Amino acid sequence: MQVHLRPRLAAAASFLCGFGTVADIGSDHGRLAVALLQQSGVKRVIASDISADSLAKARALALRCGVSEERLAFSVSDGLSHLAPGEADALVFAGMGGELIARLLEEGTAVAQAAECIVMQPMGGTLELRRFLLEQGYSLADEQLVLDAGRYYQIIAAKPGPGQPADIPCDALLEFGPIAFAKRDPALYPALLRCRDSRLRRMRKAEQRGIVPPQLAHALHGVQELLDILEHERQTNEVN
Repeated sequence: MQVHLRPRLAAAASFLCGFGTVADIGSDHGRLAVALLQQSGVKRVIASDISADSLAKARALALRCGVSEERLAFSVSDGLSHLAPGEADALVFAGMGGELIARLLEEGTAVAQAAECIVMQPMGGTLELRRFLLEQGYSLADEQLVLDAGRYYQIIAAKPGPGQPADIPCDALLEFGPIAFAKRDPALYPALLRCRDSRLRRMRKAEQRGIVPPQLAHALHGVQELLDILEHERQTNEVN
């Protein structure tokens, strides 16, 4: 049986092609772990989850797909506690919050710093996650935005070692990704539009109550700044 991944997980898998051993943290039902072995040239995956029930389902999926436990190992574990430094060439965190990913990386610093690549698909908290990565001495290697079932997801690849300055001046760039913005990811503009419109609606409701939340105003301004740059480029290209 061949596992087919949703777009957000397929994008994460594309960043992991060719690694020897990948640790899938929070593997849940194991679809990404099995797909990495089937489709991405990965030799071995260590799948972990805090839930023994989820890992039992992952084992059953591996069995149906003909994947042996020599290639796919399982561990009931919270975060990186089951790994030794250097045991995994790459780490992947998919489907959990950005602040939780940051906490797990901090608690497992020795393991994280020994990995060649860390791939993350946060469900939120992207600004906080990128800020943590840069402040803790990681560099952003690649980024991608993906539309999946009507929602935009961000895929972030990082590696140990300095790269971008830790003091990126615009919070909106930390939220949506300096690399995604620099390479003008095709999904970035519609994602920014959707975010801007959502924050505008929240701001109008707040203003009707006589409130202007400073944090919301700051976040809205940052998204609009990025949109202004992209829209100016679009207008310039149309003229030329």
